[in-house]
Amino acid sequence: MNRSDFLSALIGQPWSWQSGNCWDFACHVQRALFGRMLPAVSVPSDLSKRWVLQAFDGHQERANWSEVPEGPGGLVGAQDGALCLMAHLRIPGHVGVWMRQEGKIIHCDEHAGVCFETPLALRQQGWRQLRFFEPK
Repeated sequence: MNRSDFLSALIGQPWSWQSGNCWDFACHVQRALFGRMLPAVSVPSDLSKRWVLQAFDGHQERANWSEVPEGPGGLVGAQDGALCLMAHLRIPGHVGVWMRQEGKIIHCDEHAGVCFETPLALRQQGWRQLRFFEPK
């Protein structure tokens, strides 16, 4: 399956796509399109927002990725397939995958399902801080 077909088949799928969490979805995209195997994260049944924030902020996998600063005017300079950590304030609570060719981030939204959105659209939805990470 080519990239376009792969992405088209995902967009609009429900939030419960497979495991229902954004990390597992990002791992699926990384594996299918970029051949990267990322570690599974065991999500507790009593999931809290605090747990999500701490998991993104302190997970050991972050040591394998380097942050790519944004360019002028919010221009994204990260390579295709970079992880995009999203935060409403300071600490990330959501993840997606940067698709450089399309200029969009693919991610799961609990209300809309799998979405494919520009950084500007995400910022307008309240994700004020987008941080991009490339593999080392």
